[in-house]
Amino acid sequence: MVKLKKRVAFVDCGEAPSHGQRVLEHYLPETDFEITQDHDAEYVIHSCMGRRVLQYSGVRIFMCGECVSPDFNISDYALAFDRLDFQDRNLWLPLIKIYRDAYEHLLKKPVAPDTIVGENRDFCCYVMSNTKNSASERIEIFDRLNAYKNVRSGGRWRNNTGGPIKDKLAFQRRHKFAIAFENNSHPGYITEKFAEAAQAGAIPIYWGDPDIGRYFNSKAFINCHAYPSLEAAVDAVIEVDRNPSRYRAMLEEPWFLGGNEPDRLKDETVHAFLKNIFEQPHATAYRRNRSRWGLKYERSLYRATYRPILQFWHQFRNRIRKKDTL
Repeated sequence: MVKLKKRVAFVDCGEAPSHGQRVLEHYLPETDFEITQDHDAEYVIHSCMGRRVLQYSGVRIFMCGECVSPDFNISDYALAFDRLDFQDRNLWLPLIKIYRDAYEHLLKKPVAPDTIVGENRDFCCYVMSNTKNSASERIEIFDRLNAYKNVRSGGRWRNNTGGPIKDKLAFQRRHKFAIAFENNSHPGYITEKFAEAAQAGAIPIYWGDPDIGRYFNSKAFINCHAYPSLEAAVDAVIEVDRNPSRYRAMLEEPWFLGGNEPDRLKDETVHAFLKNIFEQPHATAYRRNRSRWGLKYERSLYRATYRPILQFWHQFRNRIRKKDTL
């Protein structure tokens, strides 16, 4: 029997290839997918960049690296930052997992003492370009650390390196510490910032997921959520900076708590979650409410999204017609 390809549409995803497409290619390489934009696609991978997903009737899978929670009235499944236990419908897949090279560094053994040369590095660096709709803590940490020693800012924000840096990893490698602050704080929301600092051999100064200490070893980095204030966290950075033996000890610590990657972050977990979706009969893969009330809810969202656009179009068309008759 010829095995048919799974027909998949990617909508509301923004850039190409999308986050969702990279996830499928990495975690389900054995499955044949046919990418289509037809509205009758069997599966619809969607993100947070619009509501076009409402035009598709297939099995909907929300995949998002941003701090946006899924709406399970719209989506059958979700792979995002929320650590929700919801039958077989949700999987915690923080953005840190998608940055493969950086994340895989976290799985390696601690640095051997004789390879540590960090004492010769500059103090601290920061790569940030956008403070719009961003947490004020990202500015506060820079100001407090910079009051102690010069913090090199390699992004567009407060750049003091002669222009935005081209190679973030190489830039961070020249520093003992790297500020790794998320744009906001929410449980489960961990992006690439933490892993990229670790990959560079810098000690991450982290703020974002308040529960990061449940999975990552706070002895290996400065977990700002473990301190009563950012001022106290900065005091801890200064203490490590002034104490070479304390600095070496942090570099020798494993990244994961207990030295083991949590089961819910393992590749096998992601693979099994996706395999369950795509290998069961398509008709049984739906999970969202498709009864009268579920469809009514979707229609209300659709009208709220597209009616203003249609009204604008009709008004514009009427103005054009009126001019033509003058």
